[in-house]
Amino acid sequence: MPNNLIFWFSGTGNSLKTTKDIAAALGDTQLAFMGGDFSLTGHYDRIGFVYPCYAMGMPKAALEFVRRLNLHAGSAEYVFSVVTCRGAAGNCHKMLSNVLKPKGVSLDYANAFRSVGNYIIEYPLQKNQAQLLRNQAEKTRLIAADILVHKHRGIVGARNPFFSAFYRIGLHYFRIKEKQFAANDSCTSCGQCVKLCPMDNIEMRGGKPAFLHNNCANCLACMHMCPQAAIVCGRVTAEKRGQYRHPDIKPGELMH
Repeated sequence: MPNNLIFWFSGTGNSLKTTKDIAAALGDTQLAFMGGDFSLTGHYDRIGFVYPCYAMGMPKAALEFVRRLNLHAGSAEYVFSVVTCRGAAGNCHKMLSNVLKPKGVSLDYANAFRSVGNYIIEYPLQKNQAQLLRNQAEKTRLIAADILVHKHRGIVGARNPFFSAFYRIGLHYFRIKEKQFAANDSCTSCGQCVKLCPMDNIEMRGGKPAFLHNNCANCLACMHMCPQAAIVCGRVTAEKRGQYRHPDIKPGELMH
């Protein structure tokens, strides 16, 4: 059994890249996507959670995965949380901590850093991507060094009520937006969006992707990695706003 285990959630590769870099620094590490069912067996030295910040909180799909996870006080010596975000990490660490607490597990380490924001439904891609990618690499290196020596870095302060309200509004907004996803006439029926969707929210019907509109994470993997930029959300198109994927992560690594 591996000595370490890191759970990850990622739409466009930022969090997966961080996960892989931390794993490389630690060695002997198993990676597991935060989706579906996972059964923990045995004892680990370190268990980590690496994920993006969505609407000032933890992605709902990742949070529900942790709720289902059979994690307990004896599962690991050290538990950590790392968040990639466009600006602030909001309540991410606190939300995770609150789900872990009933399981008898506490976070030993919590950290976050800015990465390339890519929620193009609301804003165009940032122009300083090269700088942000360098920042991500350096921050990840420092975080991995902390985790390697079991450094303790707890959560400062209580759950922020403003972030909590923003998160609730964000989830409502996501439910509205998920009904606007569709494929335009540029679609070549390659099916890549079906394989990329972490929620199994897309299926092929009549040779074209059909969005089920009932379980979208709003990760935008489908929009960013469509070879034809054919996935649209209402009037928002990746062709106009731009597409992003962490340059060190291949689309196949994000397929589930």
